[in-house]
Amino acid sequence: MDSLLVYAVARLAMAFFRLVPRPVGRGILNVLAFLAFYLDARHRRIADINLQIAFPEMSRMQRNQVARRSFQITAQNLLEVSRLSALTKDSIRSLVEYDRSSGWNNFEAAKARKKPILYLTGHFSAWELLPAAHALYGNPLSFVTRPLDNARLERHLFVARQASGNTVISKKNSVRHILETLKACGSVGILMDQNTDPQEGIFVDFFGLPAATTTGVALFALRSDATVLPGYLTPMRAGRYYIKFLPPLELLRSGDRNRDVEENTRIFNQVLEDIIRDQPESWLWGHKRWHYQPGECPGDIYRLSDTALRALLQSKRKDTNRAPERKSAHGTHS
Repeated sequence: MDSLLVYAVARLAMAFFRLVPRPVGRGILNVLAFLAFYLDARHRRIADINLQIAFPEMSRMQRNQVARRSFQITAQNLLEVSRLSALTKDSIRSLVEYDRSSGWNNFEAAKARKKPILYLTGHFSAWELLPAAHALYGNPLSFVTRPLDNARLERHLFVARQASGNTVISKKNSVRHILETLKACGSVGILMDQNTDPQEGIFVDFFGLPAATTTGVALFALRSDATVLPGYLTPMRAGRYYIKFLPPLELLRSGDRNRDVEENTRIFNQVLEDIIRDQPESWLWGHKRWHYQPGECPGDIYRLSDTALRALLQSKRKDTNRAPERKSAHGTHS
């Protein structure tokens, strides 16, 4: 489709969802996502494979329920993106609040360290709303985004994402900007739950299966001595979203930089895994998280037959059962 046409359709959709009452917009998107789940066989298959990897105990019916709900929750990003520019310090309070038990208290604990903050997060719930809400509560940050292929739409989103006072850092050539922000004792948010090129990351277990994972959060944290603070948004409950922050993480420092990067990246992956286990329907299951595999594993597990996939996962589970028990990442919280 022509890029100008894509831009026009996207802008019309955003204009529509900005104008309709929020309950109506949510209902329309839920129906559209429900239809997309059944019509988009490719992403439905990807989600099902991911869920088999992460939750082998789930039945097919349970996997379908989680994946279908994930499609619907993810679709709500369109509604929230459409309204980013209209959010204010007053209006955000009726839509988003901090979780009472794991929210503002942990953010305050991170701030008390008087160090730069690296927000560790992923594609949970309406992830576009999270930095905007946090900024409108008085805590602006910089966050890294992957530029869209459509330049016109990217420019529009760039403005919308910064409307609440945040700063967008393009993933291309982002290293210098991130380090400068952290050096100035600023805050940076990085989503690290997506597949990455193995040349730009390392293979670290994620739900017991190697996943190509960015080392950026670990490298930046070790270099800047930043506080790593896991944060995410819960799906809407009773008309409201909740911001959750886990306790700040303690970095492992052995003096061996390569080992420290690998071990801290492993901890960060475990934190993300714990969040997904807590609210599985909120994660973006339609993404090929395990697309790349180490040399001894299949090149693309998403091309395997059901039989071959089950055999691979069974062998991996046997290897995991033989390995020493690993502590939860929550054991590294301060």
